[in-house]
Amino acid sequence: MSAATASWYAIIDGSQDPRLLDLVKTCAQHICLFKGELAPEVAQAAPWLVRIDEREPLLGTWRQHGDGQSWGVTLQSDQSLEGLQRHLRRFLQARLPDGTLALFRFYDPRVFNTYIRAATAQERAPWFDGVAQYAAEREGAPGLHQYWLNGGRLFDGDQAIG
Repeated sequence: MSAATASWYAIIDGSQDPRLLDLVKTCAQHICLFKGELAPEVAQAAPWLVRIDEREPLLGTWRQHGDGQSWGVTLQSDQSLEGLQRHLRRFLQARLPDGTLALFRFYDPRVFNTYIRAATAQERAPWFDGVAQYAAEREGAPGLHQYWLNGGRLFDGDQAIG
């Protein structure tokens, strides 16, 4: 993947703030990770994938009001919006120990940070198919975790962590 052709995207967790759905809808490129016609209350709380554009209001509002609010996770990819939607939908369900399927809210940075650090190399690898890196806010501290793979090893910035 070339950094020159890669774009930044955000997976926005609509359940974290009632303003988010309206901000998502102002983005030229946005799509819900859930398929089908959604009831308004589900759409409001759903995960939304948007291509980040500095000129649109979402990013400015996120920077001004979203720090520490778990609004979502960003990622860098050269895939199309629809290709990323297909890729990320694979991770929306988790099988619990009793066999029950549950919604896996990986787009909450608290969940993503915990999962990606605890996952095995084999569990992590599919997350990076067509994705150069993920960025997720640090809990209780300023800044972002920036996760990427090199030779199957997970890095956070320039530090190998797994």
